[in-house]
Amino acid sequence: MSFLEDWRKLKLLIFGGKGGVGKTTLASAASISLARVDPDRKILLLSTDPAHSLSDSFGIEIGDKETPIYPDLFARELDALKLADVFKEKHSAVLKTLAERGTYFDRQDIENFFSLSLPGLDEVMAIIEVANILQTGIYDMVILDTAPTGHTMRLLSLPENMKKWVEVLDLMQAKHRFLVTHFTGRRYIKDPADLFLERLSGDIDRVKNLLSDPKSTEFVLITIPESMIISETERLLKDLRDLRIPVKNIFINQFIVNGLCPFCTERQRAQSGFLREIKERFSAYYIFEIPLLPREVKGLEDIKKVSQVIEALAYSRKMPVIMPRVWKEIRPAEKVHLKLSLLADKRFVFFGGKGGVGKTSIASSTALYIAMKNSEKRILTFSTDPAHSLSDSFGVGIGDKLTPIDYKTEGGANLFALEMDASRLFDEIKEKYRESIEEVFTRFLLRGVDVKFDRKVMTELFSLAPPGLDEIMSLKTIMDLGAEGKYDLFILDTSPTGHLLRFLELPELTRQWVHSYFKLLIKYKGIVSLSGVAESALQLSESIRKIRETLTNEKETDFVAVTIPEALGVEELARLLGTLKKLGIPCRHILVNKVIPPSDCGFCNIGRTEQLKYIEGLRRDYPDKAVAEVPQFPHDLKGISDLMELAHEMYANAQ
Repeated sequence: MSFLEDWRKLKLLIFGGKGGVGKTTLASAASISLARVDPDRKILLLSTDPAHSLSDSFGIEIGDKETPIYPDLFARELDALKLADVFKEKHSAVLKTLAERGTYFDRQDIENFFSLSLPGLDEVMAIIEVANILQTGIYDMVILDTAPTGHTMRLLSLPENMKKWVEVLDLMQAKHRFLVTHFTGRRYIKDPADLFLERLSGDIDRVKNLLSDPKSTEFVLITIPESMIISETERLLKDLRDLRIPVKNIFINQFIVNGLCPFCTERQRAQSGFLREIKERFSAYYIFEIPLLPREVKGLEDIKKVSQVIEALAYSRKMPVIMPRVWKEIRPAEKVHLKLSLLADKRFVFFGGKGGVGKTSIASSTALYIAMKNSEKRILTFSTDPAHSLSDSFGVGIGDKLTPIDYKTEGGANLFALEMDASRLFDEIKEKYRESIEEVFTRFLLRGVDVKFDRKVMTELFSLAPPGLDEIMSLKTIMDLGAEGKYDLFILDTSPTGHLLRFLELPELTRQWVHSYFKLLIKYKGIVSLSGVAESALQLSESIRKIRETLTNEKETDFVAVTIPEALGVEELARLLGTLKKLGIPCRHILVNKVIPPSDCGFCNIGRTEQLKYIEGLRRDYPDKAVAEVPQFPHDLKGISDLMELAHEMYANAQ
């Protein structure tokens, strides 16, 4: 039986993988195919990526509304933050009641705290919304277009994490239950707070069961034949197995079928080796190859053509020929290089952009080249993306430790790398806090039920932190290293755009949260001594203030926006640059990566012609920024030698 016939029986089909592998295009094309082969089912194509691309992909405005795309096929770009706000507004009274019953806090403090807290509530609401949509029966199937790997895994693991959040709230209610039964001697009768907790717990269980049910759900994994992507695919598969989320099919996208010139022939040769590796590593799964098209896919008609490819693979039909448009070579503007000296003189350089644009390779090669040209400087490159790739890029094991990168035969190392485990760091901070709380409450001799329950609540309350606070903790660690003077330059490989923007906005949100949290601690003044915990909270607040100041200091910080010359990349770049401007974060460079080199090959020049239009448009739309080009390489970039080759292309002629 074909995979399309299998999919027809499902309720939830999830498309996921590393950024840039074509998740949105293939999810869109699959939705068209399913609507065509099963016209009696009503389907919703839903994006949960904070940096939505469905509108860009179909070439129409979609937004957070159910928009008709094709007969019985609708699309929606989910606004998870709005869902979270609606949840808080709807349930604010019961949340405040729970906190009042379980702590000494007054309503104003509780309101401030919960307005800034509730970890990952937007993502929780997104996944609960999916379950609710299916439960209503309005749609027979939901197809999810997800965020890149790291944050997709955070989304899918939320049901388990959200259980902890419910447990904290239940601790607060437990105090109320005890007091009612203890002082009235009557059997406890559930009230609205109990019913709220039961409904929320039931929603979480329902989502967890949906995600792990092979009769209802399948995760379709998208990859491309590149070394770094294969490694991330393997890690993603392991995580999906741990969460018991069913996976049967892997699609290898952007595979070159016939090389027509030395450049694309070399690319095909390299891809063939990776294709063999994929089939060996993932032999337990069905593997399908999607050919590379000569131009980008944009608009309903293009997506329909890709859906024909999917149907050909599903039913073993002859692969359709997708005719390219007539191409005409456009003369490029004068090539611009990045001025290395402008970056080397900073203390913090961020590389950010859409998933799959090559941020990790560019950040790694920049760090390597600056280290080579400035032997007196000590440089640290590190990743804030939950799905780290620095190890794959440098070709050495890095992990959560300061690792010297050996790129020269003599002399001491001046380049170091770090893939920080932000979750572990945050867990350590929470554990220290928990120990402090336990200590002060243990020493407190006054008898009473309040102390017993408040100790439990206070030891768990720190877990109700804003989403991404763990990543802020990792950035704080880097800032501390900078204050120690051990490194002269920090180069950051960031998360894909949607989550990067939330990360950049976090310092102010987190500082407000810490202030609210500190005020809650003060409520215990005179009851127990929490001076150590309060002092830690103040120190954290001061560190976050310094992070905010550093991010906006153009003498210390620069942000290099990385994109690719395609519609989706350019649209996402515009959103990124708008947010950077709003936040006051300096950005003077745009790097356009994966530009096809000049060639007599008709296949290559079709793509290059479209790319040059986007490059000229960027130079026209952003005259205040240096728009530099980085060529597409015919081979995978991995290891010191390849990174040096990339760095030479970016910087060699710009000294």
